[in-house]
Amino acid sequence: MRKLVVLLVACLVGGSFGTVLALNPSDPGDALRDEDGDGLNNLMEFIYGADPYNPDTDGAGCPDGWEAYYNENRAHFPSDSEWAVFDSDDDGAYDVNVDPNFKFDPAEPADETELADTDMWDQLKEYAVGTDPTNPDTDGDGDRDDLDPEPLIPTATSGHHTGGNSGQCQGVDGAALLAAHWDSYL
Repeated sequence: MRKLVVLLVACLVGGSFGTVLALNPSDPGDALRDEDGDGLNNLMEFIYGADPYNPDTDGAGCPDGWEAYYNENRAHFPSDSEWAVFDSDDDGAYDVNVDPNFKFDPAEPADETELADTDMWDQLKEYAVGTDPTNPDTDGDGDRDDLDPEPLIPTATSGHHTGGNSGQCQGVDGAALLAAHWDSYL
């Protein structure tokens, strides 16, 4: 009997909490709003399990929209590039630098202190500097971001060019692009 009561209370509390953070069924525009300005609309916040009223749900330092963007948009490389170390689509050709199982999760603080790509910077450093956490050579000049004195500006005298996605995140509002991508499904 005690287990039944605990289960019933858990369902009621869980149901109430879920209703508070769920989309408003009587307001069709609710799904497209971005209450916290993090670049994720309410529908995306719901899908990612993020708080629509907190721009950094996990409190670890990177905005929810930034994490969601890089979870959906990873830098791709030619299979002969030194940066291509994982096969993202199981076709037998290496094409990405981040393990396909790695998740940029707006609701999980631990991922922000982990290394995603091979430039030796965690997500907090990548966010602070403005580099792409899925591309170890954001500016495409052949120098790994952590060794490049200006990782957002290609240097003509730098190392060999590897054919990576040159400047993938420069001047890009990733969260806005991701929101626009998902808005097209509504």
